Amino acid sequence: MRIVVVTGEELPLLLLDPEPPPDELRLLLSDTPALSRQARRRGFRTATGKLTSSDLYRRVRITPTDRILLHLPRGRVLARALDAVLRVQPNASITVLLGPHQRPPSRWAEQVFSIHPHEVGAGSLRALMERAITRRSLSTIRSVIQGADRVLLLVQDDPDPDGLAAALALRSLLGRNRLTATIGSFGEVKRPENIAMIRLLDIHVERLAQGDVAAFDRVALLDVQPMHSPGIPAEVDLIIDHHPRRPQARARFADIRPKYGATSTIMTEYLLASGLPISQRLATALLYGIKTDTQLLGRDTTPMDVSAFSTLYALANHALLRRIDRPQFPRSDVAALGRALEQAEFVDDLLFAHMGPLAREDVVPFIADFCLGLEGVEWAVVSGIAEGKLTISVRNFGAGRSAGEVMKAAFESYGSAGGHKAMAKAVIPLDRIPPECLDHDAWIRDRFLVALYEERNGNGRRR
Repeated sequence: MRIVVVTGEELPLLLLDPEPPPDELRLLLSDTPALSRQARRRGFRTATGKLTSSDLYRRVRITPTDRILLHLPRGRVLARALDAVLRVQPNASITVLLGPHQRPPSRWAEQVFSIHPHEVGAGSLRALMERAITRRSLSTIRSVIQGADRVLLLVQDDPDPDGLAAALALRSLLGRNRLTATIGSFGEVKRPENIAMIRLLDIHVERLAQGDVAAFDRVALLDVQPMHSPGIPAEVDLIIDHHPRRPQARARFADIRPKYGATSTIMTEYLLASGLPISQRLATALLYGIKTDTQLLGRDTTPMDVSAFSTLYALANHALLRRIDRPQFPRSDVAALGRALEQAEFVDDLLFAHMGPLAREDVVPFIADFCLGLEGVEWAVVSGIAEGKLTISVRNFGAGRSAGEVMKAAFESYGSAGGHKAMAKAVIPLDRIPPECLDHDAWIRDRFLVALYEERNGNGRRR
């Protein structure tokens, strides 16, 4: 990665961390020889030339992956330099460090991220510069959606807090309302806490049928990708997701970040880069989305998730969060839970529990979380049947093989399967299970163990 600093003053050099990461190359472009000599002593490479001339930026071969920082306190010089950079590289990622009383360049408001020196804390300039990348992506997103009368914000078939919050955030970023940007799903919200979320935060989710997608001018997928369920189109206009990329994912623009713990984190970064205010309602939704997908920052979490969480925490309505976050176990499934725990099978440090017929499938991940807390359990594999489908949830502590990879290897050929390192899920229509495999718990155990141990042996070691 290359940091390109365009300036005639020392300030940007002082604000950058003096010890860059090993893979970061720093280049100073200046018209001041004394500053170039000083920068070289700080480990910069340097090039001199006219900062308002495109020839300089062609000579150093500016690319879309460069992080460019401009500090040119004279307004006319800044405007001419921006014009020169963007003529050479229209997709450049640019941060402008403003001078005293200098206004952000309005002509490039969608492409350039502007900051004042007083906003820069110790070691934070590089983090702020990353927002320029987000600002550039946001500009692309808006251009993809521009001109559409009706936009579909499509979430999973059983919408969860992360997807719902991401859809609300995208609607805000696009400056639309529920009439022009519809949140839709091919399923329905089932879990009690998710139902409470949409009721208390006034989120309307339209239940879609096959063929309804054609009525929309643009389709955006939030927290989901093509082929996740039969109704989702193979090609869409926009994908924003944190799950591992599916090979079938096709979109005019896709922002897929598997390392992130939640799509709500990605959307929070977009909101911060946009400069738009984050309402209390939206902050509450996004905070709950991060909380549920990372198990309160305890699973599949990155520093970006922690940063987004801390930002949203100060803005959210915590009284509402307490009312939303009260999961209830249905009385009708208590007997199934008792049978599952009584008949649970242990294989080394793995626990397998099959609950049989259930009133709601959402109790399966609930019990998988519970089972992982049992003594000596490193993997919990819990399953149940609801609405003609076999649901399997897997939990582990994230220290060994990826749960998502194992589940895909074991069950993707029968239905949808995948997930993250510490949590994964498969949903299989009963008519897709081989007819000779009537003993569902044995079929699940055998396929899962084969997939898990093949992965272990393929690496030449066991987890």
